[in-house]
Amino acid sequence: MHKQSILFVYVNYSTFVKADFEILSTFANVTKYQFKPGRGIIRTGFKLIKQFLFLILNIWKYDAVFIWFADFHSLLPTLMAKILGKRSFVVVGGYEVERNKNLHYGVLFSKIRGFFCVCSIKICSLNLTVSKYLDRKVKYIATKSKRHLVSNCVDFKHIPNNPDERENLVITIGIIENELTYFRKGIDTFIEVARRLPDFQFIIIGLDKTKLTHLLTDLPGNLLIFGIISHDELPGYYRRSKFYFQLSRAESFGVVIAEAMLYGCIPVVTNEGGMPELIGNTGYIVKRNSDIISQLVRKNSLILPESQLNVSNRIKTCFSWEKRKEIIAELVSNTKVYKLSD
Repeated sequence: MHKQSILFVYVNYSTFVKADFEILSTFANVTKYQFKPGRGIIRTGFKLIKQFLFLILNIWKYDAVFIWFADFHSLLPTLMAKILGKRSFVVVGGYEVERNKNLHYGVLFSKIRGFFCVCSIKICSLNLTVSKYLDRKVKYIATKSKRHLVSNCVDFKHIPNNPDERENLVITIGIIENELTYFRKGIDTFIEVARRLPDFQFIIIGLDKTKLTHLLTDLPGNLLIFGIISHDELPGYYRRSKFYFQLSRAESFGVVIAEAMLYGCIPVVTNEGGMPELIGNTGYIVKRNSDIISQLVRKNSLILPESQLNVSNRIKTCFSWEKRKEIIAELVSNTKVYKLSD
């Protein structure tokens, strides 16, 4: 039997991108191509020329192209795949279909990047959307696009079978290196909640204090801030924490929320993007109000073992690596012409 050959195009090799590479590698020969955009249109233009030359020389070798995110790097692969009668898949992760006016957040704020993004979505054989929220967004900006919902996944190897003893600890995690991300991730609200709950320890992981010193004045004494740490170190924090907070102003899915839930952390999220569909009825959806959130934590500070198991089981059941693998393998292996989504 012929084993498929797939070109895997990405920008950053994050945990969820790595997961899909590993999934594809279980049934196909996969070649990575990393697109590293430069700062400014001229440098990005040179990267596009480099990508074009690579595709001209190599795309004929592949049965399909699999691309994470729609942006500058996705248009040439999807266009050339279509010209050559090959299949192309674009994973829509969130940022590329956002246009948040208050935060100036999203690819669609740029006319040039928006053009590359929307054209890629329209041209590709199938868009893989990671949440119902994103599926609706893609349908709105490209009505005739072909789409299939394939939820993101988590795959931790050493998950505890029994609930852990929990500290009065609340954590939030993200790569927070500028003001935009600071406010988009709701770190300002997180700090205010910490100020109102002095009997709880609060930890922010992934925040660059050297770049955001001007926003980190008069911090409460029960708040700790760490920079980016190894992914292998995160379970140690998950096992200790009662709550995981994601108080974002914009969030398409939230893989780190799912990881925390897998370890039994009770999620507290805002009603943004795909977060409500991720947590279901196993956590709390809140308004971005520090008084309301702090009252909720006080009222529900006693975390029962069955609550830990409920949040963990939701991830194991709905967002497993095996489930995503099954769907992607079926879609990518099928050579049919995809129909429009409902």
